[in-house]
Amino acid sequence: MPRHKMKPGRAVLHILIAATLALLLSHGACDLSAQTGAGSLRGQVVDQSGGAVPNAPVQATPASGQALTTTSNAAGAYELSNLAPGKYTVEVTVKGFAPFRKEGVEIVSGQAGQLNVTLSIAGEKQEVTVSGEALSVDTTASANASAVVLTEKELEALPDDPDELQQDLEALAGPSAGPNGGQMYIDGFTAGQLPPKSSIREIRINQSPFAAEFDKVGYGRIEIFTKPGTSQWHGQISVNKNDSALNSRDPFSTTNAGFASTQVEGNIGGPLGKNASLFFNIDERDIHDQALVSAFTLDSNCNQGLSLVQVSCSQSLSNPRTRINGGPRIDYQLTKNNTLSARYQYFRNRSTDAGVGGLTLPSAAYNVLTTEQTLQLTDTQVLGSKIINETHFQYRREGGAESPYSTLPELDVLGAFKAGGNSLGTNHDRENLYELQNYTSIAYGKHFVKFGARLRAMTDSNTSTGSQATGFNGAFTFSSLNAYAITEQGLANGLSISAIRSLGGGPSQFSMTTGNPFASVTLYDVGPYIQDDWRVRPNLTLSYGLRFETEDHIGDRADWAPRLGVAWGVGGTKPKFVLRAGWGIFYDRFPPNLILQAERQNAVTEQEFVIAQPDFFCPNSIAVAACPAIATLQSTSAPTIYQIAPNLHSPLLMQSAVSVERQVTKIANVSIAYLNSRGSHQLVTNNVNSPVLPGTLIPAGPLHGGVYPNGIAENIYQYESAGIFRQNQLVLNTTIRAGAKLSLNAYYSLNYAHSDTAGANSFASDPYNLMADYGRAAFDIRSRFFFGGTIGLRYGLRFSPFLVATSGVPYNITVGQDLIGSSIFNQRPAFASPLTLPGDAVATPVGTFDKVPQPGETLVPINYLTGPGQFSLNLRVAKTFSFGRLPEGATGQVGARQNGGGGGQRGGPGGGRPPVGGPGGGFGGAPTAGRYSVVLSLNARNIFNNVNFSTPIGTLTSPLFGQSNGISGGGAGFGGGAQTSGAGATAGLPGAAAGAPAANRQIFLQATFGF
Repeated sequence: MPRHKMKPGRAVLHILIAATLALLLSHGACDLSAQTGAGSLRGQVVDQSGGAVPNAPVQATPASGQALTTTSNAAGAYELSNLAPGKYTVEVTVKGFAPFRKEGVEIVSGQAGQLNVTLSIAGEKQEVTVSGEALSVDTTASANASAVVLTEKELEALPDDPDELQQDLEALAGPSAGPNGGQMYIDGFTAGQLPPKSSIREIRINQSPFAAEFDKVGYGRIEIFTKPGTSQWHGQISVNKNDSALNSRDPFSTTNAGFASTQVEGNIGGPLGKNASLFFNIDERDIHDQALVSAFTLDSNCNQGLSLVQVSCSQSLSNPRTRINGGPRIDYQLTKNNTLSARYQYFRNRSTDAGVGGLTLPSAAYNVLTTEQTLQLTDTQVLGSKIINETHFQYRREGGAESPYSTLPELDVLGAFKAGGNSLGTNHDRENLYELQNYTSIAYGKHFVKFGARLRAMTDSNTSTGSQATGFNGAFTFSSLNAYAITEQGLANGLSISAIRSLGGGPSQFSMTTGNPFASVTLYDVGPYIQDDWRVRPNLTLSYGLRFETEDHIGDRADWAPRLGVAWGVGGTKPKFVLRAGWGIFYDRFPPNLILQAERQNAVTEQEFVIAQPDFFCPNSIAVAACPAIATLQSTSAPTIYQIAPNLHSPLLMQSAVSVERQVTKIANVSIAYLNSRGSHQLVTNNVNSPVLPGTLIPAGPLHGGVYPNGIAENIYQYESAGIFRQNQLVLNTTIRAGAKLSLNAYYSLNYAHSDTAGANSFASDPYNLMADYGRAAFDIRSRFFFGGTIGLRYGLRFSPFLVATSGVPYNITVGQDLIGSSIFNQRPAFASPLTLPGDAVATPVGTFDKVPQPGETLVPINYLTGPGQFSLNLRVAKTFSFGRLPEGATGQVGARQNGGGGGQRGGPGGGRPPVGGPGGGFGGAPTAGRYSVVLSLNARNIFNNVNFSTPIGTLTSPLFGQSNGISGGGAGFGGGAQTSGAGATAGLPGAAAGAPAANRQIFLQATFGF
């Protein structure tokens, strides 16, 4: 493995930069925050559904002196400024709601306290959370101890770069249930592109795991809510800079290939008259990255070469990216009981020289341009004293284009390198997504009932000369680098392909697609639900609900999803223990890109042809004499058809959980939970016409006597729902929160997962026996550990550590050959035995294997090997200088809990009380109360410069077998990745994944000015 040694000069430079910044942060010219002696109190007034309560009178009365009063704005936000230090009694009285009263609210000099008020229907118990109060446990459905809530100031501990922010949120959310990771929502809608951090007011993680309002299980769920405007104008501008001089190089690069980025972000918000407010944000990023190639070729300069000498090669290619993200949000109070919110977001991403790195050489690069426009509308109406109705509409338009540098045939030498053109081809995609929601909340005695429905529609128009397997340019596959070297040498010496094949060379397969590149699809799905949270006793809550889901394009049209949860507080109305249990059924929707693939490659619109052991090789063009004409291919090769199984069922997850939550001290909670997940109808792709021995279901290639079951030499790739998985997790979670100075959260999870499919795009290695692939699942990451939070020190310094560590990812061993005539190279070897034929045994550091398994030999289990573990510690250091006295009655940028432009407290949807700080804790600190502020921060990613190697190569014939050829990119194996559907992830456009940056450790310097 490569090892990185920092040069002495570079090390000295890093130390000087760090020391200078630390000196500036810790001492500065002066501590300007001391200039402000008064404090302030901020928050938002909401109802039980999370909807804003505008025009609510908020009164703060000191122990001695005159009361101060203000009124919440259209977004429900309020602020009382210039408060003398001391303790206050805060009261809120609104017609139709129970009076609110909170005593002992402490105001600290130079700081802004936070008090968020939830008004219950008259006669119901009030629920209040004050930032910095002691922790507690209770039986509210949304107060599960694994939940984490991050408000505006608490978000400051997380990175500003949206890619890194998403990685850290997924790590914080922890493992989800099953293979698909958690779900992400933005303002209650199915997520698109993540908004800039400065426009986010709150993030909720892992809340209400069994709520019927959600289509996905709550473990791993991330809900993001954007900021409304305020009653006074506020703004912020920030510059976040990284330079290669601050970074350590990628250990796979022979030089400091360099990674640098500049992010400029600004926002402004304020009133638009008496009944409306505006918030506008813009973010621009300029990223200079390097794509690093680490492969084996026949030339040390990463050329395809003509020699028999197999050498490793390293090469870097500039991969610049520019991104723009921003838009406005407007909140308008139509009437006293009716509020309208509108939000628009525009995102644009341009990436040059994408698709290169690892085994992929620069010749396969392509350019990508993706855009996304989102419009969200939310109407909230208070109907009397017990009913709230919310209507939400979202329109999202995504577009993208991909253009490869080369249209030469793709050349894939398994486990060694990939060159030539790119099979993704030229793509133009246009997608329209519509989402309509209507939800009603009713408070009735001890019951809080919610019901409603979500309707989604999507249209996708796609023109593509590429496909899931191969493109219009054609693709040659070689089983090994040795076979490719023999082929190149033979052709140089004038040998025929048949002569080359007798020497052990020749391509294993040629595939090519022809036909009409255009396809389109229109999809619908509907999901009504009803749920009741019943407070049976003050210490006993029973939650139950039912959801129904249906979609078109598949035979399964009726998916019923009952949900049940119970929470019992042991020890009275203020329990020290809470026992919690839940059970529910959840479904995944069938992916739109698979429907588009089946519509396109149906042997009519497009035709894909596969030739095993071709007698030609023409890497420079398929339109030459050495290659057969397309008409000849159509008559001599096996066509490939994609189709959806007529009995396909939506993937089903049956989730169960039992947990014990304990309040250890006034500042600490701990919980332990057991999660059991059982998946059925899991998706897998299967060649249902793979050849078999006559009269049997034993796979065998045509060269070994195999015959096609339907009598036609063709591949039928069918999307089936025949897979299963079983998963058991034990999760230990702890939270410590001691006021504004200390807030920490940690968890450890132990995970065991087995499955017989790796997802819809994975093929069964034995088409007639899926259980042959049952074994360790790809998401069977045995151990995960997370630790993070914020620590306030002297001189106004704040340290925010973020540590992630995981066990390695399981990976599979394959032989690099198609042994059964399925046209898929995913067969596994057997353990070598006396039955192994001479020349078929392959000795490796992890054992000796038979690459052509014989009857009676034991196949190597799926995901037999485990990749290297991951460890990364990120650290953010920040200091805030505030100065200037707030004008009388000014309202700051509060962590408002309004409807969020959709979703509100439902969370898309959600439920329960507004959990500021969250039962799982937060990451924030005390905000300052000055009129102006300057924040200087340093954010170090992977501060210890630990090398986190990527998953090793498992192709047995590869010269890199069992070795990593890159570093892993972000996430450290956490969560499996939250599901989003932003630009670049459309049904018809693969997009350009950023991957790991060309720097092992990164240091960002940031300066922010706010007013």
